[in-house]
Amino acid sequence: MLTRRGRLVLGLAAVLLVAGRILGVTEMFGLAAASLAVVALGVARVRAPQLRVNLAARVVPPVIRVGDLATLELAVENAGLSPTPSGRLQLVPAAGAEGPVIEVPRLVPGEKATVSLRLPSDRRGRHDVTGFDAVLTDALGTARRRVTGIGPSRYGVRPVAEPLSALLPSGGQQADLETTRSSAERLRSGASLLRSYIAGDDLRRIHWPTTARVGDLMVREGGDRELDASSGVSVVLSPFVLSSDDPARQSARFEDAVRITASLVTAAAREGSFRLVVQGGADSGEGTGMRHLDAVLEVLTDVRAMPVGKHDQIRPALPRTSYEDRVVLFVAACESPSALETLFGAPPELAAPGSSSVVVICAGGSEARMDLLERRQLLVQVPLGGSLEELWSAGETSMVGS
Repeated sequence: MLTRRGRLVLGLAAVLLVAGRILGVTEMFGLAAASLAVVALGVARVRAPQLRVNLAARVVPPVIRVGDLATLELAVENAGLSPTPSGRLQLVPAAGAEGPVIEVPRLVPGEKATVSLRLPSDRRGRHDVTGFDAVLTDALGTARRRVTGIGPSRYGVRPVAEPLSALLPSGGQQADLETTRSSAERLRSGASLLRSYIAGDDLRRIHWPTTARVGDLMVREGGDRELDASSGVSVVLSPFVLSSDDPARQSARFEDAVRITASLVTAAAREGSFRLVVQGGADSGEGTGMRHLDAVLEVLTDVRAMPVGKHDQIRPALPRTSYEDRVVLFVAACESPSALETLFGAPPELAAPGSSSVVVICAGGSEARMDLLERRQLLVQVPLGGSLEELWSAGETSMVGS
């Protein structure tokens, strides 16, 4: 296959032939013949070597969060019986796509070379990287041959999870947010089920998340360990945004809502069982541990904002019975709480039965506020780009009103 330079040389040879015939200049015929010889030798040169090259690509690290340093590693291996020609083996973007042209150094048989390319990680979601071809060129760059290639790569960028000191705010705890007849209280605060470790206690009953926070061994007292872990936390994310909002602020608010949701499920994974529900979409089901958290964060990698009007009908995510005896956290992208009913299809505090604790979080709100609507119901407004932990750890007197 001729390169752009090779085609230019052929064109030059044709011009020289025509000019030599018209002008009767013999030297022009000689230059034309030399140009044709250069191209012919180049084609013969790239076709002659029987190179065998293996090409592989991988994204590093395998799990990427917004803002992480991420690279695409291209590994080239000489699988043939002779060294690769120095300076003549290149990696070029496949199918004419834009990208860098990488020169592969001379490789002896069995030797590998790795090239790292920086990947953008400033936006959450799935991203594609163009494929690459390993091509052999002649010394003058007039011809080239595709030796092998690799297809496009795809990678995901997860939302950043802000570290939270607790699943629920300290102010909410003091304001009797949760019901004493619900297992949500036991899961969230642990006050009625945990005590200091006494020599002889069953080590299997040590509650390690609380132990890590307080610095002393804490033991789960009473109840069935597996049953206690079965009732936990539901985080409900609304993917809807009001179509009347400014698109840029609309996008920023939604990314805040996803970040807050990721923070909540990460905190919930330390406490026990949890579940993520995307309004009108994905439901992770009940689960515990890091494997379930990874699956939930993958869901949050893919979720997209969906503009809706104020009069659009939105179906509730789950029936009320799905939220019995739980802590239920509703998260939506909104400037003010007045939009919550539209974004969830119903007032969030009515979506869960009285046996559950309800926290409604308005991400991208116009101000930072925490308001106790009534016993076990808390409304939180997080300003655009604001820290949820700053609200979570604030004292009741400054952030929570009755």
